[in-house]
Order: sequence, then C-alpha cells, then structure tokens
Amino acid sequence: MSDVARKRKRANELNGSQWTKYSISVWSDIRKSAEERSLKHPAMFPESLITRLIQCFTTSDDKVILDPFMGSGTTLLAAKNMGRHGIGFETNREYVELAETRLSQQSLFGEDDYEIHNASAQEIPNILAPESADFCVTSPPYWNILNQKRTADNKEIRNYGNIDGDLSLIDNYHEFIDALGLIFQGVYKVLKQGKYCIVNVMDLRKGSRFYPFHSDLARKMEDIGFIFDDIIIWDRRLDYNNLRALGYPSVFRLNKVHEFLLIFKKP
Repeated sequence: MSDVARKRKRANELNGSQWTKYSISVWSDIRKSAEERSLKHPAMFPESLITRLIQCFTTSDDKVILDPFMGSGTTLLAAKNMGRHGIGFETNREYVELAETRLSQQSLFGEDDYEIHNASAQEIPNILAPESADFCVTSPPYWNILNQKRTADNKEIRNYGNIDGDLSLIDNYHEFIDALGLIFQGVYKVLKQGKYCIVNVMDLRKGSRFYPFHSDLARKMEDIGFIFDDIIIWDRRLDYNNLRALGYPSVFRLNKVHEFLLIFKKP
C-alpha cells in the first residue's frame, strides 16, 4: 500500500483537546466582540462562532465558504482571516456596504479573497458553478418576528430593512419555510458532495402559537436531499440582560436563550 493510501483521512485539523472541547453539544463560550456589539444588525452572529464551525467541519483544503444570508459579513470576515475565500449574498445594500467596510479594514490575505453579491440568495445557482462550494454556514431570517414588539426584553424593534426580496416580509409561516427551501435547493446544487451546511436558527412564538422553526426547516432540508447530521445548542443566556417573567401570572412561558446550529451534509 502506498504512503498516500495509508494517509488517514482528516475531518478537520483540530488537535485532540480542541476536538474534545468543541464536540460538547452545548456551546456556551461564544461571545460577540465589542466591535460586533456596536454594529447595527438585528441578528448577527459572532466571528468566533463562524471560525469554530469552519475549524470543525473543514480542512485547509476547503477554500470556498458560502453564506446565502450574508448580513454584515461576519462569515466572509472569518473566512478571510483563515485564508479562505468567502462568498456572500445579501439583498440589503446597507448591509453590503457595512460588510465591504469591515472586510476592507482587514487585509491579511489581499483584496481578492472574498466576493459579495448584492442579490437574493435565490440567484445562487445562477451565479455560482455546480459543486463549487466547500462549506456553507448561514443564519436565515427569523421569519417576520423581528417586525414585532420584543416581549422578552422590551428592546426596540430592529428588522432587516423591509426591502424587496426580504424573506422576513412573508406573512404565512409555511410559505416562508417553502421560500427557504427554494434557496437551500440552490445551495445544495453548488455545494460539493460530502460537504457540510450549517444553519443557525431559533424556534419562534407568536402569541399563543409556538413554531418549531428548527425541526420544520430540518424536514425541508431532508426533502431537498441533505442528511440531517446533528445539532449544536448555542447557549446565549449571557447576551440577555433584561429578561422578564413572560406570561406572568396567567400562562407560563419560556424565555428562549438558546439557538440551534443545524448540521446538514450533502451525500
């Protein structure tokens, strides 16, 4: 047997202690930086979260990192700082400009290590070549929840901008899930075989009705052809500093302080 044949296949390049630490199913040590907290995006995730996911689910040979809902550009920033090529799609021009500003301030690997498309994620299969992405990580809109009053902490309403093409403007929940399904069909086409797609979501409530966003999206992803591989719980309780007794005293309600990182794999 040749040396190449003997070489053990690596899932990633973590050492043993990192592997053990990150394999715990609840991640409670992820924090936004001061710079990230200062940005005016309603639902951005920390660069440290994206960096860890790239570390866990790729090797250094996996160069192309896709984010269908780029927002303020955190995924592309993490990819850039790891020597990867980030590709982002975003309909809101204000967020595109914010992402470009953030990325231009860091030039560790030159100016051509990312690309931003001010376009709907529905255009992904029309813009990117089939099986050209090595990894996908994203956080889709929380339906139209961000247009409602925040009852958990009474903070001001902050939405995605309410512009044309914004999925959070869809009123019907099932139509919203179907619209996400169409986008992830495109992601499936451009993702290489055997590669991962990580989707960050939170379950939702409107009044008396609970919407299990994570499980509904997971079923949709399986219908597309993805393997539903696992779930990481992102514990965000330290991000909430103004929680109150929801429903008190008439009905007991839960303050949701965690999100789901849904792990999907293309066969």
